[in-house]
Amino acid sequence: MSFRKMIAVTFAAFAVLSSFAQDAPEKVSVKSGRILVAYYSWSESGNTKYAAEQIQKSSGGELLEIKPKNAYPKDYSACLAQAQKEIRDGVRVELANEPVDFRKYDVVFIGSPNWFGTVAPPAASFFASAGLAGKTVIPFFTYGSGGMQNCERDAKKLAEKAGKVLPAKAIRGANVREADKEIADWVGSMLDVTKDAAASGFYGFELKSWDGKDVKTADFKGRVVLVVNTATRCGFTPQYERLEKLYKEYHDKGFELIDIPCNQFGGQAPGSDEEINTFCTSRYSTTFPRMTKCDVNGEKQIPLYKFLKEETNKADIRWNFTKFLVDRNGKVVKRFESGDSLDELEKLIKSLLEQK
Repeated sequence: MSFRKMIAVTFAAFAVLSSFAQDAPEKVSVKSGRILVAYYSWSESGNTKYAAEQIQKSSGGELLEIKPKNAYPKDYSACLAQAQKEIRDGVRVELANEPVDFRKYDVVFIGSPNWFGTVAPPAASFFASAGLAGKTVIPFFTYGSGGMQNCERDAKKLAEKAGKVLPAKAIRGANVREADKEIADWVGSMLDVTKDAAASGFYGFELKSWDGKDVKTADFKGRVVLVVNTATRCGFTPQYERLEKLYKEYHDKGFELIDIPCNQFGGQAPGSDEEINTFCTSRYSTTFPRMTKCDVNGEKQIPLYKFLKEETNKADIRWNFTKFLVDRNGKVVKRFESGDSLDELEKLIKSLLEQK
């Protein structure tokens, strides 16, 4: 090859690479508490739902299921026949979702199955009604065999008021449950996500269970939660019996209890995490979630306790079995000191469980 030809080939290759670089979307910096992952899925175990859950896991955003007011037929053929007619007639189906406060979000993922080459009507209705002005919108789709087809094009039209619409992702439904890494890499290629516990409130924290498993406070969304710092050799230790009674009585109604063993008060929670758990389960037959032993005051206090104190009277924890009650929306409702009435605590738990 002549020198002139080599130069020409080199410049051509450089031009191609440059065009790829220009086409690649610039990463968007966003806090995890400012991300919404909305999706429509026909079935409880649907492919789009699974994809949305993986996106939520990778981004740390808030998950929202798009629900039509009138559910589609359970028979899939009848469902598609209805959807095809709605798409043909340009119907905007009515949604059952409560109004979304889009001021809380900077990035909005919106997911849908590919129905007849375009966005499913419930997802299209969400696109059209959502307050997307100034937002970064990222569509994603699952499909049977047709690929993306017109889904991305139509999603861009529906999101025309958005600040920007990033390239969509399409995943074959049959492969979606093997695509966790692919989805995570895709999310990572577009977003530079920083954790934002403050924006997520109570739902922005991570804990470790007594046996080393990851526990997120976001796992308890929609439930009334009681957080208690405990000890096994305290005068208040017998409260375990009443706490277990509360847990058994109200757990199925939406109540959760998080046990945080702490050895900062008189050294009354000695022993390993396993020993503490064995004591509680054998002596008091407890069944509620127990975390690893933590500090709740001082420089080494876990972030959750810093938040709980700031949300109430800002005072340090005084002793074992201080309790924080959190409502279904993640609001810290009340702080109960060690010796406060457990009857009053139970009354408030019942009241919060009755609230939607």
